[in-house]
Amino acid sequence: MILSVRKLLFLIHFVLLQQAFIKAQDVGYPAFPIAANLSHNANAVIRKETTDIQVLSDDRMLVNKEKIITVLNSDGIRFADFIVFYTNFDIIKKIKITVFDASGKRIKTVKSSEIKDYPAENSYTLYDDTRVLYYRYISAKFPYTVGISYTENTQNTAFIPPFNPVKDFKLGIENSSYKISYPSGIKLHVKEQNLKSYHVEKQNKTGQLSYKLTAVQPILPEDFMPPLHTLVPKVKIALNRFTLAGVKGHADNWEELGNWIIERLLKGRNTVTEKTRNDIIALTKNIKNPVEKAKKVYQYMQDKTRYVSVQIGIGGWRPMPALEVDRKAYGDCKALVNYTKSLLDIAGVKSYYSIVFAGQKRNIDSDWVALQGNHVILMLPAHKDTIWLECTNQKTPFGHIAGFTDDRKVFVVKQNGSFIKKTAKYPDSINKIITRATIKVSPEMTMSAQINITHCGTAYDDVYPLKDLKPEKQKLYFKNYFSEINKLKINKIELKDLKDKACFKQHIDMEINHYIAQLSAQEYYFRPNIFTVFDNVPPKTANRRFPVVINHGFNHYDEIVWLLPNGYTPNYLPGDITINSELGQYSRQIIKKDIHTILYKRRFLMKSGMYPKENYPKFRKFLKKIRKLDSEKIILKKVL
Repeated sequence: MILSVRKLLFLIHFVLLQQAFIKAQDVGYPAFPIAANLSHNANAVIRKETTDIQVLSDDRMLVNKEKIITVLNSDGIRFADFIVFYTNFDIIKKIKITVFDASGKRIKTVKSSEIKDYPAENSYTLYDDTRVLYYRYISAKFPYTVGISYTENTQNTAFIPPFNPVKDFKLGIENSSYKISYPSGIKLHVKEQNLKSYHVEKQNKTGQLSYKLTAVQPILPEDFMPPLHTLVPKVKIALNRFTLAGVKGHADNWEELGNWIIERLLKGRNTVTEKTRNDIIALTKNIKNPVEKAKKVYQYMQDKTRYVSVQIGIGGWRPMPALEVDRKAYGDCKALVNYTKSLLDIAGVKSYYSIVFAGQKRNIDSDWVALQGNHVILMLPAHKDTIWLECTNQKTPFGHIAGFTDDRKVFVVKQNGSFIKKTAKYPDSINKIITRATIKVSPEMTMSAQINITHCGTAYDDVYPLKDLKPEKQKLYFKNYFSEINKLKINKIELKDLKDKACFKQHIDMEINHYIAQLSAQEYYFRPNIFTVFDNVPPKTANRRFPVVINHGFNHYDEIVWLLPNGYTPNYLPGDITINSELGQYSRQIIKKDIHTILYKRRFLMKSGMYPKENYPKFRKFLKKIRKLDSEKIILKKVL
């Protein structure tokens, strides 16, 4: 059959349209149109990111996500990872992952068989009912673009995905949008931060809330800066009516949320064996002081249990029963806190289950009622000062939380009276390292040294595990600690843990060769600060953007007695000096006690706090001066 000219032209036009459509499907986001200010200093650029959340009820939610990201170098590969955590209450579907080359041409469509499905556990986790879907595309040729989209159908509505477009340093953003729809009868608890400074567009209407962000330049990290999450735009959302792993909840305030935790997560889980109950009663029966009782109970718990992560039970938020911890002698933070609280109840000591963000300093948001936190500790409302107990570390002293959960707001769970409270702050004066030493110099310029070092406060945590190491490991630690000293031989190590004071003492006897250098036939020189030279000066920054933050201040004290051999005397001693700065203080004295004795004294105080960015040059100048002063030398002269 011969086609008419009109039909032939139509067929050709149709084929060309089909080819154009297929070709259009193969072309994604080419890399070259990215604006220079978004790609400069970036490891990756988010071309488009959309989050569309539909809250259908208090126990059903749909989350549709799409992300298109251009990877610019090897450090940006991780930004294009497909990572989705899920549980038995979640269904992940409609997964689509496509890879495009620099020109935007499609080079790969990822098959479902290439997406790995792993348990979400780690080496410290015994049980975890969370799994993770994971895929990473790796190429040595940059740039390339990865498009990811999927839908999550979940029965868990206790945790709403936040609007968090700026997730890391060195990440440019072209477009990021977020929308949440919700039915009447459900109220949103919303916490917004840093929206105005990033010109975030917001729309709020009945049953729907949306945000849009465009053209964000990469943020470069700076030394001593605040945490990134406090600086970037973010919107956190929680529902006042929610479901967590099949358990429904309602919370319009902290008291209601605390009552829900007690009733649905903790209630009925405080029973222990009769033997343990009798042990606690016998252990504390002759003690009247509640704090002293608590110390005995805490030590009992530490001696009996060990930490193992167990992320099961109502979304990982419900602790194992105390009876199970009692019998198995292990548990995670939730379980060990609940167990310790159960023991304290038997002893008649009040204590409260408290939820906190552990690790990098971060507060529970007191004006955003929601399940928050990643750790649990125990609060004791003592007569003088509130006591906080870390129950996952079987070696830490009673009431010691330095560096991990100190100086931050936590959620204290109390029946009909839950509240937000700040944990203990460790003042700069408590966080100290005291070094005292006597060094005897021989006529051959070899040295024998007796050194006493004490770590207290936040510094205690760095050293107290030493007592459990084998002697060979202890020697290796101190060789690393004194790494600037060559040719040293450690002869003796003595360690003493002053646990009640959170101080750890170390005594080291050592021999040192080749430290004192010859300057001339009659002269030798050495650095009197042999052990604690400061060398952590941050780099110069042309245009500092962020404040200077010192989370934990410290006090370093040094006293070193140098005993010189007969026939040698100091020919040059650096002068005494004191430096006062808004961020710290430094003083040094070098005293000639007699012809053969030199006393070196040093104090270095770093003050915790947040300081204006304009202080950064002064801060660097202060630290550079300390580095220089710590490195100054004494010259010895041989007496003929």
